[in-house]
Formats: sequence, C-alpha cells, structure tokens
Amino acid sequence: MEKKRYSVRDTIPETPNSFYDTVERSLSVCRSEKTEITWGGLRLNRRLLIPLVAVLMLLVIGTALAASVLLRDNYNPAGYIEDTKEKREEQGQTIPDLEQAIESAAPKSGDYKIVMLPEFKNALEQDEWRVKMGQPKYNEADWNWIRDIKPEVDEVLIDGRTLAFNIRLNTDHAKAFTWPDVEGQWVDALVDSISFRREGEAMTHTIIEGGGGINPSMVTDTSAVLYTDVILDQQGVDFPTEGRVELTVEIGLRDARVDDMALVGVVGRIYYTFSFDAAAGTEVAPSHITERKLSGSIVMTVDDWTDRDNPKLYNKRVSLDGVVLQEEIHYKHTGIYVTYTVKEAPESWTEAMKTSLVYPNREAKWYGLYVDYRLGKDGEWAASGHENHGNFGEQTVILPIFPSDYETVKKDGCTLRLTEYYGTAFNGTPIDENWELAIGSGSMTLDFDLASQELMTLEIPLP
Repeated sequence: MEKKRYSVRDTIPETPNSFYDTVERSLSVCRSEKTEITWGGLRLNRRLLIPLVAVLMLLVIGTALAASVLLRDNYNPAGYIEDTKEKREEQGQTIPDLEQAIESAAPKSGDYKIVMLPEFKNALEQDEWRVKMGQPKYNEADWNWIRDIKPEVDEVLIDGRTLAFNIRLNTDHAKAFTWPDVEGQWVDALVDSISFRREGEAMTHTIIEGGGGINPSMVTDTSAVLYTDVILDQQGVDFPTEGRVELTVEIGLRDARVDDMALVGVVGRIYYTFSFDAAAGTEVAPSHITERKLSGSIVMTVDDWTDRDNPKLYNKRVSLDGVVLQEEIHYKHTGIYVTYTVKEAPESWTEAMKTSLVYPNREAKWYGLYVDYRLGKDGEWAASGHENHGNFGEQTVILPIFPSDYETVKKDGCTLRLTEYYGTAFNGTPIDENWELAIGSGSMTLDFDLASQELMTLEIPLP
C-alpha cells in the first residue's frame, strides 16, 4: 500500500466552476504541501499565475513504440499555447496534431476600441481608490501610451470543451508588462468579459471568463501576450461546433501598484473582436462508452456537503460490489478524453460517497480517484492530464495520444490504472476508517497523509 502526503485544497460549495478552475491552476504552480483554508470571507484572486516552466516535459518511451509517441505527465492541451509557436519550435516541443488544430482555427483580427479611465462611469470612485492605496491620482500623461496599443489574435486552440487563445498586445511600452515593474510601472492585463456570436448572426451570448494573464516570459520589446482559457460546457449556452465564431473580449489594463491582486486599479479597457473556425474542436472518431464493474472493498475519504450548515469529512470502509463506473471516451485532435462517473451504486451509498469516489486527484496529492496510464505492457506509468473543470461527480482525464499515434499505439495498447486515495493521518495524528471531522467556520489547516488502493487496470480502445 503506497502512502503519500496530501493537503486538502478548496472545496467550497455553490461557487462558480471557474473558481475551481482558477484555484486548481494556481495551486498547480505553487505545489504546496500544506494549505490554509478559510471557509468564510474568501477573496478570489482572478489572476492566474502562468507557469514559467514548460507544461509539456517529454519523456521518450520504450523502443516498442515509435519515437513520435511520447509520455507527458499531466498533459494540458490548453496550456500548449502558453508558449508562442516560435518558443515551442525552439525548445523542440511542437506536437504536429496540435499545430494542425491551431492552424485549422484560422483566427482573424477584427475591430477594436480603447477606453481610458476618465471615460469610465465610475471614474471618480476608481481615482479615490488609487489615493487610498497610496498611489497618485490618474494622470493621462502616464498612461496615454495605452491608447496606441494594437491587439492582434495570435493563436486559438479549441477542443470542444475548452477554448484557449492568445492575444498579442503590440506596443513600444511592452516592458511595462514584465514582472517586477519597469520604470515604476507594473501593468497587468486580464480578459474581464467575453461575448460570442455565430458569424453573420445578430444574437450575441455572454460567457464566463476562465483564467489567464500576461506571461512575463513572453514579453518582448514590442509586444506582450495575453493568454486566456474558457470552459465552454459550463456556460449555459451551446457553443458552436461548426462555422466561424466571432468573439468580442473586454481586456482590462490594470495598474498593479494599486492592487497586485488585479481586482481593481483599471486604467484602461480594450474592446477587441476576432473570429475563428469552431470546427477545429470537433471529434475525429465516434465516442465510445463502456461500463466498468468494481468489486472488493476499500476505505474512502468522503467530502460530505449534504447538510450545507454542517459539512464534514470522514473515512468509511465500503463494499464496491454493485458499483458501476461509466467510462466515456472522446477522440480529438488534442488527445483522448476519458470521463468517469458513477452509473450505479448500492442503495446504501449516499450522493456524497458517489461524488467522492470519482473526485479528481491531481498528481496523487488529493483523496479520490487518481488515473495514470502507460503505453505498452512494460511501459512507464505517467500521470494523465485533467480537464480543469470543477464538476463534482465526474472526472475527465486527458491522454496525450493523437490521431497520428493511433496505429502505433494499437500494436501494444494503452492501459489505464485507476487508484483511490484516502487519508491515514490528519495533522500528524493517525486516523482510522471510522474517523470523522466537522468542517467549521473560520480558518483551518487540513493536512493528510494518504494511502492508495488500486481499483482496476483496463485497456482503452482506439479508433
């Protein structure tokens, strides 16, 4: 039985799923083993810390597979364009199938306009906030260079559920976007709102901005790149899967000296429209659904918010007999997406137990379901990637197996290993399978040791 260290992260109910997305990404940068969780008065930092270390670390696998097939721990297709194409090529990290998907999106720039702080409806309140934060009042002479910024869509990558794009902000003052500040300025940019419409139609739809920000490593003398990603299937509207789509984004330019949390301090806004081909995110083969029956017994750590006023964490030994997982596989240019949900469970199982069984476990640091994979019977195990969704009751993992790899992988197969993790010690004190903790208000440190139990290994089909 393998033991791991685990720190509980945020599991706040009735919070927009974009919150979980942003927290997950920020935490993946921090890699902290201990986390202070404040259940009341939590303030969300909407700035996403862009990882400066390349997401796609490539490991060549055994000689049984062709050199084009690679293992990539925690593969994230959206993160692929956090580096420019030039940098990807320079570092030898290009993936032909993803490059083809990016090319197929064929983005085109449209109109834009720039509005400065004195033209805001709340200009007076914004200026008063600057003074309260110990900064001088807005001075047009300090910021008129923003009026000359020329936005240009750089790359778009869509997989049908997540949309990621880069907008290049062309300006001779690009160094103001580096970190830390240059010449007394540290300027941040965030996409504050997005609306879309099918090209040629009048009706527009608003979608929730996901996460993003300026990547300081991509700032040059003449431009800064603004990265943004959006979870499409959580918007409440059907995003087009064919034809060209026109996006209008509101970009807030922030004086980060006023507020480095990037919540206020806006000195200008850019309203920019561009279009792309939505068909780039469609599937390359029919989806595949399989039922996976579990058996035996395990200890689970259950995150139970059934009673919203009295949430709790507890361990419980449960029988897996009668539990059926549904496995849904989607084949895309950006990888193979495998989603697990609990389709059937005994009557004694609560909804909290079903949710916790498939609760996403990143890098074997969470309680819940961890999925890794290998190529070939004797290949190395690698951590699967995850969709950055906060959907409770399901887990979607992403395998970096692309259409050009299918025939090669078929020869030796792709195996998934499903492992369930649970707590064995809490804040240094051993806990057993009958342990329970009431989650109260205020600040609480939750630090777990973990043990793992393998649920099953299985082969996934390829088109």
